[in-house]
This record gives sequence, structure tokens and C-alpha cells, in this order.
Amino acid sequence: MAYQPYPYPGYQPGYYTPAVPDQLALLRQNQQLQNFQQPLPPQTPAQVAQQPVSGPSQNNGIIWVSGKGEADGYLVAPNSAVALWDANNPVIYLRQADSTGKPSTKVYDLVERTDTPVPQQTVPQVDFTQFVTWDKLDEVLAERLKKPVRVPKAKEDTDNA
Repeated sequence: MAYQPYPYPGYQPGYYTPAVPDQLALLRQNQQLQNFQQPLPPQTPAQVAQQPVSGPSQNNGIIWVSGKGEADGYLVAPNSAVALWDANNPVIYLRQADSTGKPSTKVYDLVERTDTPVPQQTVPQVDFTQFVTWDKLDEVLAERLKKPVRVPKAKEDTDNA
């Protein structure tokens, strides 16, 4: 039997196989390569302003999408989350995936916060001078209809002591 310097057949020192990337990493890598390999033709500023944003693009770590449909289609790895900014509306989509890889999307509206507090709405005060008592109403009706004025009844004593 021949002496083998390494215990496993086919083993070579210094030979390293990198980890196999998952499907999401491959898709993102291919997308970056496609974006890198397709140079854009020179454009005037007017042409740039007229073009709508299509597809998710990254700018300083911000991922821009053009609507909820595109945000719902964005791939997210299990146990991770990503914030997607809408390029057309003041909205942020939070795209998450649980440990099984099931994705969900939460929608947050951007609202400006001001330093001055919002004034509390005050309850309008009731002006009781605009109301009429029953006695005054009876007097006015009696004058108009020429009927006798109703006299309030005296309270009867209910104590039998």
C-alpha cells in the first residue's frame, strides 16, 4: 500500500471552494452586472427630467421603486427587511420576509413634522342669551294667539308626615 500524505483522496492543500450563493444573491448579482454592462447614451438635462424611474435603482443606499406593485415584487432574503422608497409618491414600503421566506409589505406615508404644535380644536362656547325659557315662550305664544298665560303648577307636598 502506498503512503498518502493527505488522509482524503482528492484533497489538495490550499484549495478552497467558496460558499455557494443563494438564489437571491445570484439574482441581485446578475441585475448589477446587467446594469453595469449596459452604458447609457449621453442625455440632455431635459431628457433626464422627462424619463420616469423604472425598476429598482439604488442611490446612496436608498432603493427607489415606482409603486406598490414593484415593491411587492422586490425579492427579500429570509429573516431580512429592506426599505423601498417610492419615486412618485411620498411613501416608504417596508418589505420583510420571515424565517420561512414568506414576504410581506408594510406601507408608510411620509408626513412632515413641524416644530410648532398643532393648535387644539376648542369647543365653541354656547351663548345662552339666544335661548328662550318655557315661560318666556309661553308668554310670546300667548300674545300671538291671545290665549291665557300658563301658570306653573306649585309642587305638591309628597311627604305624609
